Amino acid sequence: MTQRYLLSLFFLLFFLTALQDTLVAQNESSKLNQEVEVVKAYKPSVSNAEKINLLPEISDTTRFRPDLNYKISSHPVTKGFQSSVVRPYNQFQREISIPGYGKINGGIGNYLTPFLDVYLNNPNATNGTLGMEFNHLSSQGNVDLKGGGQNDAPFSYNKAVIFGSYVVNGVTISSELLYRRDMNRFYGYPMAIPDNILENAFVKYFNQDQLNQQGHFDLSLKSNAAASSALKFNTGINLGYFNTSTNQVEKAIRVKGDFEYNFGTFSGKLKAGFENFSTEEVTTWIDLPVFSTYKSSWLTLAPSVRFENEFLALEGGINTYSLFEDAYDTTFKLYPKASAEFYTADRKLTFYAHMDGFLENNNYSKMAAENRWINPTLLVRPTNYLNVFSGGVKGKIALPFAYNLGVKYSKTENYCFFVTRVFNGSGNTNPALEELTYDNAFDVEYNNLTTLDFSGELTYTSSSMLLHLAGHFYSYELSGLEKAPYMPDFTLQATTDFKVTEKFGATAEVFLTGPRNVMLKFYYPPWSSSLGPPPIYLQTDAMVELNIGAKYLFSKNLQFFGKVENLLNRKDEPWYGYTVQGIRFKVGASFSF
Repeated sequence: MTQRYLLSLFFLLFFLTALQDTLVAQNESSKLNQEVEVVKAYKPSVSNAEKINLLPEISDTTRFRPDLNYKISSHPVTKGFQSSVVRPYNQFQREISIPGYGKINGGIGNYLTPFLDVYLNNPNATNGTLGMEFNHLSSQGNVDLKGGGQNDAPFSYNKAVIFGSYVVNGVTISSELLYRRDMNRFYGYPMAIPDNILENAFVKYFNQDQLNQQGHFDLSLKSNAAASSALKFNTGINLGYFNTSTNQVEKAIRVKGDFEYNFGTFSGKLKAGFENFSTEEVTTWIDLPVFSTYKSSWLTLAPSVRFENEFLALEGGINTYSLFEDAYDTTFKLYPKASAEFYTADRKLTFYAHMDGFLENNNYSKMAAENRWINPTLLVRPTNYLNVFSGGVKGKIALPFAYNLGVKYSKTENYCFFVTRVFNGSGNTNPALEELTYDNAFDVEYNNLTTLDFSGELTYTSSSMLLHLAGHFYSYELSGLEKAPYMPDFTLQATTDFKVTEKFGATAEVFLTGPRNVMLKFYYPPWSSSLGPPPIYLQTDAMVELNIGAKYLFSKNLQFFGKVENLLNRKDEPWYGYTVQGIRFKVGASFSF
């Protein structure tokens, strides 16, 4: 089935590419991103402090801006792929245009699910901005577990931000103060819940609420120089704090500096960064629960040289990482990086190729956000991306169509896979799945992973409709494990937003994630001289999510909207033992002023 999807998608995009030379060009700007906007976090009318990101990633893909989207996605948050435009469990990752002083969105859904967004800023400021943002989403409903029965699965996400910026002498000074408070419950269990589950030491967190609190302060300086200016810079400092109700604390300081100097035909770039983390009450091996405080420091330097003219852009350089940490040895890594783009003068056809490598920091707060049910005492080691090669072709077909067809190859060391720990207390050599005791706080297993990713995207935009189609098809090779846990063979999605009348609009979304493998890893005593039994691999069903919505513009400032999520009422498991809520209804209103 995967090959059939792959051939169909590639044939469609190849056919559309071939049409390019025969279609009449429109008298519009030729840049792809004028019809296709990048999904990004909300920013005010004057750019807010740019987020500090010391670890480079290759990202070359067509995206569009969705409307307000209050959803609890059933898709997993797995590092190897992204099956949704808006990442799961990050409901506030969206951009909202506010022409006036602010906007208020609110409503309620079944499962006792209220939501509220408040945005305020000053649109009349000539040399700066000051504003705030508040977001809330919570739910108190039950979920039907695949193993049978129901269980309470409450959660809440809250975020408050105060931001400001000021432009003086060609430099923008930006600052942001953020506080986030999220709660989720360890409710999942893949089999019928045992009567004595709360007395079992191997299921330590069952029905326990985990509270994560995060705060940070950003301060940045960015030059507003034109592209032809000799020197441009973007520097900043970030102070972060993260804690949990299970007593883990992460303190972080991040400093970055991006510099570019224009020599005329060539330009020189330097990206530099420093990160320091201190994480309390964690361990690198949960079989031996001796908790401690681990410290790590990251120093990154990435110099490069870029050449660009009317038809091509070339860039080459290196990424260097110096890592000093308590848990593992001091590390120094060097990766060559290069990129090339060849395009027509009107930019309607671009061929691109990239080579990169980097060391990924799996710090505590990052992993807690990626899998909210990870064992809260676990500190995850870094992932080494030895080689990342990608390439493809992207462009436009006349005015309404944009496409991106690509392939990506990556080779990694110490890739971390989420696994479920199990304990055999039955005494049987080959116990049935029902006889095992399951830990619903996930552990990780490290392995070397090679991934081949074929991808294709097609976007259609017009004055009354936006349609986005995307697909990824994956192939994996591992050095030690039999299968790659939670890594699907394919992901497909189709999203559309269209205007029925001047006042009435509608949306529809379909997300499909292929079957994934789950790894059950046996506990064994730390003092045991023998290895535990080999792991058990299970396969989950494919996940399908169908959502539809509608909105009605009552007046210039007031809009009503509604949405039905998980219309097929599926009980998919994004993580083993954790089923999603069934069909969900949400209604609300939006008022701008």
